[in-house]
This record gives sequence, structure tokens and C-alpha cells, in this order.
Amino acid sequence: MDLVLVTGGTGHLGRDVVRLLKAQQHQVRILARAPGRDPGVDWVRGDLATGEGVEGALHGVQTIVHAATLSPAAQRGRFRLGDFVRSPPDVDVDGTRRLLAEARRVGVEHFVHVSIVGVQQARVPYSRVKAAAEDLVRTSEVAYSIVPATGFYWLLARFLDNLAPRRIWPLPSNLVLQPVDSADFAAYLVECVTDGQRGNRDGFGGPEDLSMVDIARQYQRARGVRRRILPLRLPGAAIRAAGPQSCPGGRRGRTTWSEWLARHRTTD
Repeated sequence: MDLVLVTGGTGHLGRDVVRLLKAQQHQVRILARAPGRDPGVDWVRGDLATGEGVEGALHGVQTIVHAATLSPAAQRGRFRLGDFVRSPPDVDVDGTRRLLAEARRVGVEHFVHVSIVGVQQARVPYSRVKAAAEDLVRTSEVAYSIVPATGFYWLLARFLDNLAPRRIWPLPSNLVLQPVDSADFAAYLVECVTDGQRGNRDGFGGPEDLSMVDIARQYQRARGVRRRILPLRLPGAAIRAAGPQSCPGGRRGRTTWSEWLARHRTTD
């Protein structure tokens, strides 16, 4: 079977992608700053932000699944003012450029790029960084698939975990999302690795369209938290800046938000 390099292979999505690739008897290599201990994986120490390890990681690789990304807001589970001004391009833009250049040099056959639904229309800094990464992939000479998903359940849970100590939760009532289980998306991503198709792939979202207020109420019931939710209407300009949060004509996962919460008592 092909040797598949997975970037971001130690993250929520990456772990499921690696598990599914191994189940299909693919050889899997992970580029990571802190290699893990799974003996069924070929670990390469490296960092996309600096280029360390990239050349060695691509030796003999036929397919790349590029799932690595850098969102400080996602890492900390809350927004800071600076997140609305700038998002670091080190991994998503600079790292993607390095990865594509080396992929072209060694003749990688398929570059599977993980993205987010609506980034080309959104105007927030992190989305602009993700859109720039998509542009790099589309204009490269490497055969590619761009596979976008809506927001992941684990990320919503992380943000709500940080809200949990507060007595009042101010939340946008007119922001409707179609969040998804990253494990469901991982199965679709592996399908895109193996089905022979190339180019812009269908977006992937969850089975439900939910407002942030609905999402918070279900979270509180599942976690046994009782807090006052204060619904606030976002201005139209803010909704437009956030970009599309759903993919009505795309693929849909099966796991609902309430089902995911029942299975995951903690976020990580």
C-alpha cells in the first residue's frame, strides 16, 4: 500500500485519520514536533513552521494528508482581541508552501488538504490564513484534493468548557452552525485519499443546523451545568465576516451534538 504522510497526526482529527489509514493497511508516517509511541507509525520529528524535518518526512511518500493547522484561539478555547486582528501564518501558509515545494520535488502523487467550509468568503484573520493556504494548494503543480469541514464538536466543547464557570453566558442567537464530529469527517477524509478523485471536494458538515443558543443548552444538559444564557443578535456585518457556517449541498456526518456530548465527558 501507499506510504501516507499525515501532518497534524497527533491532533483530534489526525488521530482518527491515522487509525483509519492503518485499518486499511496503509503505511503511515507522522511529522510531529513531539513524536508519539505508536509502533505502527513511522515517526519523523519536525516542525512545519520552521521547515525542520520536512525533507526527510517526504522520502518515499505517495500521498500527503495535510491536517496541521495553527489557531491560538482554538488552542486556548477562547478568543482574545488580537485574534480578530491577526492569525499566525507560520503553519497554515508558510508550512503549506514548504510542504508543497518538497512534494513537487519528490513527485508526491496526491496532496489532500484539510480546510474549513466558507473560508474563501469569511473575513476573520484565521479564515483568511486558511484561504491563503487553499490558494497555494490550487496553484501548485501537485495533484490535490481540498476537503473542507464545518466546525468540530470538540472545539465547541472546549469553548463552552471555558464559559462554564461564568454565571451568565452571552451568546449570539442568530449565528447558526452545522458542527460536526471530527471522527465522522476523518472517515470522509480517508475516502478522499483512496477514491481516485482530485480537486475541490464536497464540504462536510454535521447532521443538524443549530444556533449557538441551542448548542449551549444541549451542552448544559449533558454536563449538568445550570447557567443563564443571554441571547444576543450579532450585527449583519459580523455574521457576513464569519462566513458560511454550513454546507447545505455537501456531505453530512451521522453523529449529533447531543450524541457526541454523551460519549465525551471531557473535551480532550
